[in-house]
Amino acid sequence: MRNKSRKVLRKGVSDLVVILALVAIAIPVALALQGWLSSQASRMSSYTATPQVNGILVSKSVSSASQVFIVRLKNTGSYNYSLTSITAKAILANGTIVQATTHVASNLNKLQPGAAVTLSIVVPTKADVKTIVLTLENLNTDKEETLNVNVA
Repeated sequence: MRNKSRKVLRKGVSDLVVILALVAIAIPVALALQGWLSSQASRMSSYTATPQVNGILVSKSVSSASQVFIVRLKNTGSYNYSLTSITAKAILANGTIVQATTHVASNLNKLQPGAAVTLSIVVPTKADVKTIVLTLENLNTDKEETLNVNVA
């Protein structure tokens, strides 16, 4: 009698069938998860703004009471930017922020797409400047955008 009961207990679902069922469930779940994650990633990248204006340090000079930075701005985007409302702040090595003055080297009022302009920035201190933060007004959207220029 015992032999018959053992045979009855040994009958069941094959290991191969169990593995195939798990794979058949895991693949659609993985594809659904991948689709959801990629939609979340594209949603996040739509919120990050790519810089439309690039700033490159051309030269730096230090006097007894101030520093002058010459920065070349190039509009790589498709919007116009105001050159009359540019403001600058210098971030010093110790973390303090100093207001700086800006002067546009040309008599242009706006920076058009594809155009470049030279800007002089006067920082009223001799302390070590790490970054200059420029604030520009986008004329198409009437919003201010910031541009960081590394000068260290």
